[in-house]
This record gives sequence, C-alpha cells and structure tokens, in this order.
Amino acid sequence: MNPMRVPTGIEGLDFILRGGLLPGRVYLVHGEPGSGKTMLGLHFVSAAEGGLLITFMQPAENIRADAASLGLNMDRVKILDLSPPAEVFSEIQTYDIFSPAEVEREPISLQISEAISEFQPHRIFVDGFGQFRSLATDPFHHRRLAQSFFRFATQRGATMIVGSEDRECARDVDGVIELQSTHEGRGIRVTKFRGSDFHPGHYPMRLTGSGLQVPLSAA
Repeated sequence: MNPMRVPTGIEGLDFILRGGLLPGRVYLVHGEPGSGKTMLGLHFVSAAEGGLLITFMQPAENIRADAASLGLNMDRVKILDLSPPAEVFSEIQTYDIFSPAEVEREPISLQISEAISEFQPHRIFVDGFGQFRSLATDPFHHRRLAQSFFRFATQRGATMIVGSEDRECARDVDGVIELQSTHEGRGIRVTKFRGSDFHPGHYPMRLTGSGLQVPLSAA
C-alpha cells in the first residue's frame, strides 16, 4: 500500500487512480440517481478507521442497513444525519416568514463543523452534496460556502468525497469521478485528478450484492 495514497476501498478504482486518492484533498463523484454514488462513498468511509458520513439524503438507519446488505462494516463510521425529519413537514409554516436557507443554514453548518472538530475524521463522504445549494442565498454565496467547507475539512486532515448529481463544484475540487448508467451498461471514468497522473479512459462498472466493482481493464 502506498502511504502517500488513500485507498477508496474499490480495487479497480484504486488502479485507475494509481493507488488511491491524494490525502487531504476533495473529490467529486457525480452521476444520475442510481448510478452508484452512495455505494462508492460507503466503500470509501468503511475502508479504514476514522470515517464520517454526512447525509442530506437517506436517514442513518437506512444507510447502515444498506451497507450491511453489501457486507460493509460501518461500526467505525460516524454518521451525521442531516436528512429532513418528519417534523419538517408539519412545521412548514416556519418558511412562510424566513427562507429555508435562513432557517437551516446556521444549525446545519454548526452541526457539520462540530462533528468534524470533535471526531477528527480521516475520511469524509457527503451524500447529497447538491443540497448545499439550499443553504446559500445566491450562486456566489453557494460557491464561497462550498470552498470554505472544503478548506475547513481538509485543513483538519481529512480526505473528502462529495457525491452530487451535477458537476457544479467541479472547478473547486481536486478530482472528479464520473459515474455513468446507460442502456449499454454502467461505467466510470476519472476526468480530473489534480496533483497526479491516472489511467484515463472509460471503465466498466458493476453494482453487485457485495458492492461496487470496477474490472481492471479499460472498455
């Protein structure tokens, strides 16, 4: 194992990345719903001690159940569940006076910063990073908020993957991994990997009962 790399927990992807991710960097995994973003993130945070999973999408209990069904051990992973609780629906009148960003931005950013400061994770996966957009009042503020978050996490020693359906933050991250799902099959490719060479090209990918697999041959 290369001590200067952070393995993703997926052998074929680590081959493409020439050993894994660079430590202390931020990576975007993007693709359509169902393309495997969450599964890739589960591999990553469960591959070693010190994992933190921040979810804007599924409740923590669903994530742990899904990981268990894939045979992934999440006992060493802390989950910060920021998915909306049922009470949000019944208390929707709060948003009649204040925008969602005004109501939720500070509590959510505080929960994230406290979790990172307290747990000092080595690996962070953010599931549903596109939801960050709702915490900002405009595109400029959204980008500044994302940049500040990336710096906050990595300056504390974490290597981070953010999963999103779009590429909006691609210019502000160190690497981009694209997941594709078409009628011809699933695929994965790295389109950006700052600070290192990688194996370019489109690679086949499978979502199986034991997780995400990337065969070690280019398509």
